Amino acid sequence: MISLEDYAGREQAYVKHVFLANYLERLIHKTASTYNHIAYVDGFAGPWQSANEQYGDTSFGIALAALRSAKASWRKLGRDVRMSAHLVERDPKAYARLQEFAAKFPDLDIKTYNLDFVDAAESIVKAIPAQAFAFFFIDPKGWRIRIQSIATMLSRPNSEVVFNFMFDFINRAASMQDPKIAQGLDELITQGDWRKKLLLLGEAERSDSTSDIRKSVLISGFSETLSKVGQYPFVAETEVLRPLRDRTLYYLMYATRHPIGVEVFRDCQVEALRRQSSARAGVKLQTTQRETGQSELFSLHEMSPDKTEKFLADEKAAAVSELLARVPLAPDFVRYGDVQMAALTRHVVRATDLNAAAAELYRQGRLVFPDWTPRKKIPDVEYRVQRRTADLF
Repeated sequence: MISLEDYAGREQAYVKHVFLANYLERLIHKTASTYNHIAYVDGFAGPWQSANEQYGDTSFGIALAALRSAKASWRKLGRDVRMSAHLVERDPKAYARLQEFAAKFPDLDIKTYNLDFVDAAESIVKAIPAQAFAFFFIDPKGWRIRIQSIATMLSRPNSEVVFNFMFDFINRAASMQDPKIAQGLDELITQGDWRKKLLLLGEAERSDSTSDIRKSVLISGFSETLSKVGQYPFVAETEVLRPLRDRTLYYLMYATRHPIGVEVFRDCQVEALRRQSSARAGVKLQTTQRETGQSELFSLHEMSPDKTEKFLADEKAAAVSELLARVPLAPDFVRYGDVQMAALTRHVVRATDLNAAAAELYRQGRLVFPDWTPRKKIPDVEYRVQRRTADLF
């Protein structure tokens, strides 16, 4: 169980681990119904700043617990699924602690590497059987990593990846003229023509909107990079803010080849965003009380107006608008699953909410599903969908 008390002073890691724990729990249990072997890879395992001896506030501790839980659940159902983990840490002291903890999981196949992640990547890929499903968690302490050096890993079939894109540092580095820094960024973000776009943006008058565009340029560039290098048709991201400032610290970039993965990602993302909002409000309240010496009982809402619910409502509305815009006028039609996935990939919305909105549009007569059957509450992904009129909104 992820506890906020273990993350004092590093609340951003709490948000990351809430997402990771929720996602891995669902991913591993689901994929184990199809695959006989699940492999987890942690490229920068640590441990760093753990608050308890069980390492429940570390990425590898969370992952090993999820692997063990899923293995036990399926064993009760008569299915023996092999669970393995490849944990990489180049710091000798941290690696020694990692080895000691890994030994506590004899029911899992764990291999540790006292190497740089890039140097270990090829060996890890070779060690994972072709028929296994693999999840790669790449959370570097810095931002420099040559993406082509791990291309074989990223492009491995039957795999997914979460990559921590250190936006705050990368955004600042993108304005620097140092040749080594420029080379490092070019090796990390290889797609999207982002340098030219930033150069043109730099000639415009600076404003909040240009900052948002700059963020979009860098995120889109790395999203395209992951998509092309790893051959992933679906890439999405979730933003993690600094605890006390409305400023992006990093993005968790998620890449998958399966639509179901996007649905699960969005579910877990929405939960993580809400937990982030609550955690940040609590930190702001504590900081204000400490700095002012006052202990009045402010509500969290008064201390930190919650923008999360408005953001989610706006994203849902944008997803519905995109879905409508992608549906052609009759007699033409498209597969509902295709337009649904386009909206899910581009907007922070849960599939259940989008499907409910599509069903309401059907009841209103704004969407037509020729294949809709009686008593059906939401559309199937295989349904044909079309519009009767040109009205979109």
